[in-house]
Amino acid sequence: MDENINLGYGPSHDLFVTRKLNGESLVIGGVASDASRWARVVSHRAAQLLWFQMAQILDPERALSGSASVTTAPMRDASLPTVTTHLSAEELTSGCLAIKGWIGSRSWHAELEMEDAFQLWIALDRALYPCRPQPTGPSL
Repeated sequence: MDENINLGYGPSHDLFVTRKLNGESLVIGGVASDASRWARVVSHRAAQLLWFQMAQILDPERALSGSASVTTAPMRDASLPTVTTHLSAEELTSGCLAIKGWIGSRSWHAELEMEDAFQLWIALDRALYPCRPQPTGPSL
């Protein structure tokens, strides 16, 4: 099996985030452009990184105020074969948001319309920080 596999889900919608029972990881997923469902297990730290990067794009004011209340999460061993240990978000010139995750030397990525990106960000916020007020953010 090629260790440098890159999975592309393309434009995705119906996104979700749920916390795994162990509390150390979350599951992020959605429906890909070909109507197939996808899901990735992500470390708590990777989810925090994604939340912060999405906040900088979707609601920069909340990113500044929210980062002070974020607790640190331990790094996970990058050699674990199925856990996404790093995530990034990038605003594209098309007006969409690209998210990319790394599992060791492998990666996956999806493209989100801004409304879907905002819904994913809210779901991340609920999963990561269930006791604090949820973002209302900009109306998209």
